[in-house]
Amino acid sequence: MLFWIKGSVSVDYRFVKVVEQNTVLGLIPAGKHKQNIPLKNISAASIDTSYSVKDFIVGIIVALIGLAMINSSALFGFLAFIIGVGIFLNGIMTKLSIEKAGSAYEISVPFYDKQSLVYIQQAIEEAISTDIDKTDQSLYHHRLAEDDMDDVQ
Repeated sequence: MLFWIKGSVSVDYRFVKVVEQNTVLGLIPAGKHKQNIPLKNISAASIDTSYSVKDFIVGIIVALIGLAMINSSALFGFLAFIIGVGIFLNGIMTKLSIEKAGSAYEISVPFYDKQSLVYIQQAIEEAISTDIDKTDQSLYHHRLAEDDMDDVQ
């Protein structure tokens, strides 16, 4: 939700490389977590949306407190309201789950950044498909047979 907390995911023909920002209290950046997942160990990538009732309730309470404070202190009331709305919206998370060697590695982002995860999922699935096609002998022989048939007069 906060613009200064960034991560990245890159996919190549050997690895899916994930860099996530570690934080203190979810606000202050405190180092990075890097994960290199070999493409051959990945069996699937899926996207799921989750909802946190706790974040919804806390967000509503903070937003209501902010609205109540607006009469006495407009600045603090408005800040509390904005923070409450932010907490509420962070209750809707989109997760990319990468199945690797029997365990799942999850990357969570706010719901409005879902399209980025869709692109990453497509890149992972395309890389897995390409890697499998490289080692599929029946596909190689099928393509070879099609190429031979094109040359027949």
